[in-house]
Amino acid sequence: MSGTDSVIALTSPEISVKLFVTDDSVVRPLELIAVFHRWIKDDSLEDELVIDVANYEHVPQGPGIVLICDKAHYYFDVRHDRWGMRYRSRREARAVGQEAVARAFRSALHAASLLENDPALEGRYRFRTDQVEFGIYDRLRAPSTEDTLEAVRPALDATVEALYGAPAKGYALQSGPKEPFMVSIEAPGAPDVSELLGKVAATAG
Repeated sequence: MSGTDSVIALTSPEISVKLFVTDDSVVRPLELIAVFHRWIKDDSLEDELVIDVANYEHVPQGPGIVLICDKAHYYFDVRHDRWGMRYRSRREARAVGQEAVARAFRSALHAASLLENDPALEGRYRFRTDQVEFGIYDRLRAPSTEDTLEAVRPALDATVEALYGAPAKGYALQSGPKEPFMVSIEAPGAPDVSELLGKVAATAG
């Protein structure tokens, strides 16, 4: 695939990064409604106008609890029976290429860190970093194909190596042909969320 294909895919405003919880049994989705409302009150998110919280916990395999923002949405969702914190940019692309990937990682890690350190949650929510889900919710620019994976792989490779100090162990397409592009990244290690957040802040600029 050409560099042009990568630029096309990564100019989409709909870039997503999800971090999975280490233990699904501790998840109580409804308690996160109050947590997300507190984020609004305390202005906890960087560079965001936070608007509201929506509850889709009743929807099977759905978006879960959603923090609705002007530039992005934050989901505590359960796609494929796996709970986790998903960041999904929207509306406009604030960056392209590797910078867009790094920014999405930073936003997802920041939200995960807030949950890990929230006193009301008593340390129950922890996130694994050895596997990350990356997605692009734009079937026009980024169809769910191996070609799209090859096109965006250089930007993913560069971001993973900058954060983990080594290349990814592998990538696997996780979406069907009629679904948004979604790929699982097998990372080369499992640093703490806080450690990765410190590194990605410099990477994302």
